[in-house]
Amino acid sequence: MDAVRRVGNYLQVQDGDGCRHLLRVTSVQALSDTDILRNETFITAAGRTIRVPQPLHEIVELIALGEQFADEPEADKREDMAWPF
Repeated sequence: MDAVRRVGNYLQVQDGDGCRHLLRVTSVQALSDTDILRNETFITAAGRTIRVPQPLHEIVELIALGEQFADEPEADKREDMAWPF
């Protein structure tokens, strides 16, 4: 079973400890990779952060139905990109 699945206007989230959470999709404030492997995601909703064992790109597809996650720039192009601050 996936750690996150959509149920109507809610996300059913099962964290790494097996605890289940039901979050309104509109309450999701942020999604973040947990590490460089990008196989887990932090979901921040209603001021609480939950760590789930599912890649960020799979969760984005559940939150924004019909939208696609932007591909990451190629490694050689990343060197030319500078931080804005």
